[in-house]
Amino acid sequence: MKRRVLWSALSLPLLLGAALLTSCSNSEHTTASAARHGGAFQGAFRPKPSIERHSSGARVNPAVLSQSTRSNTRVVIDVADQRGYLLVNGKIAVDTPVSTARPGKWTPRGSYSMSQRVRTGKVSTIYGVEMPYWMRLSGSVYGVHAGHLPGYPASAGCIRLPVSAAQVIYDNTTYGTRVNIYSSWDGA
Repeated sequence: MKRRVLWSALSLPLLLGAALLTSCSNSEHTTASAARHGGAFQGAFRPKPSIERHSSGARVNPAVLSQSTRSNTRVVIDVADQRGYLLVNGKIAVDTPVSTARPGKWTPRGSYSMSQRVRTGKVSTIYGVEMPYWMRLSGSVYGVHAGHLPGYPASAGCIRLPVSAAQVIYDNTTYGTRVNIYSSWDGA
């Protein structure tokens, strides 16, 4: 008797679920889907990638990035690790390699705000090179921009980003966005 009760208690939800599944879709769609995915249910359990990985080494979390507003977004640069981050509500939305000052040059440390932004057309007055996605740091001569990343500190003092990361960061920041530059960031 106990087995019958247990059997009917377990089989009823399975039967109802199967009936619902077949009544909500036509057999052609289910068959095509099963052929594409190797089973009717497999596609539903396949994990969706939550992090976009760029060939430059940048990683973007679209779910966190979608929550970006003027007041909850800031940029963090870790000079020791040569990494840059776009934080949204304290969570990492973008994690990217950077290139800071080469030996003999200096990347400033401290807290800044974006005081000038130029998507295209900004050219270095010293070196004559283009600096797309230019984001000036508090009226100083330093900024964050797209540039060549050789894998080590190589700039004259600015923070270089890969183009793909620079575009995402530029598009998700504004005038006044905070930029914190640390010798070594502990993630706090």
